[in-house]
Amino acid sequence: NTSFREIRANARIIVFLSVALVIATAVAVSWTARALGMDSHAAAVLGAVLSPTDAAAVAGLAKKLPRRSVTVLKAESLINDGTALVLFAVTVHVAIGGAQITPIDLVGRFVGSYLGGIAAGLLVGGAVTLLRKRIDAPQEEGALSLLTPFAAFLLAQSMDCSGVVAVMVAALMLAYAGPVVIRARSRLQAYAFWDSATFLLNGSLWVFVGVQIPGALRGIAGVDGGIRHALYIALAVTVVVILSRIFWGEITVLLIRLIDRREAQRERRVDWRQRFVTAWAGFRGAVSLAAALAVPTTTLSGAPFPDRSLLIFIVVVVILVTVLVQGTTLPAVVRWAKMPEDVAHAEELQLARTRGARAALDALPTVADEVGISDDLRRRLQKEYEEKAALALATENDSTNSHLVKKKDLVRRVRLGMLESKRREITALRNENLIDDIVLRELQNEMDLEEVQLLDAADNE
Repeated sequence: NTSFREIRANARIIVFLSVALVIATAVAVSWTARALGMDSHAAAVLGAVLSPTDAAAVAGLAKKLPRRSVTVLKAESLINDGTALVLFAVTVHVAIGGAQITPIDLVGRFVGSYLGGIAAGLLVGGAVTLLRKRIDAPQEEGALSLLTPFAAFLLAQSMDCSGVVAVMVAALMLAYAGPVVIRARSRLQAYAFWDSATFLLNGSLWVFVGVQIPGALRGIAGVDGGIRHALYIALAVTVVVILSRIFWGEITVLLIRLIDRREAQRERRVDWRQRFVTAWAGFRGAVSLAAALAVPTTTLSGAPFPDRSLLIFIVVVVILVTVLVQGTTLPAVVRWAKMPEDVAHAEELQLARTRGARAALDALPTVADEVGISDDLRRRLQKEYEEKAALALATENDSTNSHLVKKKDLVRRVRLGMLESKRREITALRNENLIDDIVLRELQNEMDLEEVQLLDAADNE
């Protein structure tokens, strides 16, 4: 659910945030933790663990944010995972006693990780696109939709490349080709499944956080300073994580303005309040927690990994503070920022509806002749689509067409009322044992689809 066009238009700022900001945050967190007494190797791993964001929580506010902000947040959260996981692998390798890695080797790992991930994503995305073009079965397509990210991730991992980048590339390919290769029933089923899956995965984060808290507390109880000192480090690191994002966001804007002085770039500028919304939405979440739990318990020499329990405790605190504090205050920050209305979205929506309705009208004579419908039915369809075309052209300030909008709303309300009566009558027939539950479910599915279509049309207007 990301705009490929917006990703291309905002590629530079996304790269700055998902690569440069990740490195800057990792360095800042590492220095802070080491200065407060944490083992230097553990501090470096902590910096890598806390460097990526988790923008999944922003999805609920998507309708209140312009597409540009939503796209930047989502794309950043996907790409920065790849950067952070490379940093994590390098810092853990050094921490457990592996050979030192030179800056040239590190750059090579970054480039190889991204290029390999892109190649794996293109390969899997292309293969799945060809498969879905030949399949017309919602269940099989749903299973393929579920397996696709795993296939992309595992292929990239087998190549020692970024699985996260591979999944993103494959997803973008399928999203772009979807209108052509994915059928309507399969698409509706997939949307419903992934909405539920995303909700459950995000909710499971809190289960994992809760499970880790007791063990982390026991692990740091015997450390110098105890829980109080650990909490002090955790809160200090949290402040550094938040401030790093805010300051880097402004630095990124200055760099882009110095590099690109084109008029087109100036038109895309936003004020500091709107930039602050993006900065404030830098929550830490599942990726950071998973990376912290993946830290090995021992080094290559067999000694315990230094400050592992403290590391997990700090990550848990940072997740709790950023999600609970920043997450709960984000709606207020959005209101304070006075985000502008996405006028371009409304204009594009009206353009698509208008052109779509006209295309349907133009195709009616040809399709009607092919099917062989009666003249009466053709006139009814002609009138129906002419009204749809007129509604697509109508706006709130268009008084000549406002009666069409009101008429459509009244018709929708009447149809919803009739549908409810129909539902009650059919349910009563089942209760009287005049029809069985199988018949009820078949009719219920038809009525549910009709009701959802009516309600969705109302929500989108």
